[in-house]
Amino acid sequence: MTYNDAQDIVKGIIAKQLSMDAGKVKPESRLVEDLGLDSFGAVEVAFELEEKFELKIPDSALYEAKTVKDIVDYISSQKGCQ
Repeated sequence: MTYNDAQDIVKGIIAKQLSMDAGKVKPESRLVEDLGLDSFGAVEVAFELEEKFELKIPDSALYEAKTVKDIVDYISSQKGCQ
């Protein structure tokens, strides 16, 4: 899996959770301020990401993620994406 693959999957999962077009979810989009992701939505996104990528995302990583890119970077570092 490449970094871009991971990014597309993350964007798709976030877009689905927020009922928006994936094209509107940009790497620099801020999760709360730009996309309106609330804490419940964040938990739902985390569960789906964990299932899709077969990894455990600690709460600390969720709280530190401010942008879509932060999530992709975390997943890429865990999965060894290039």
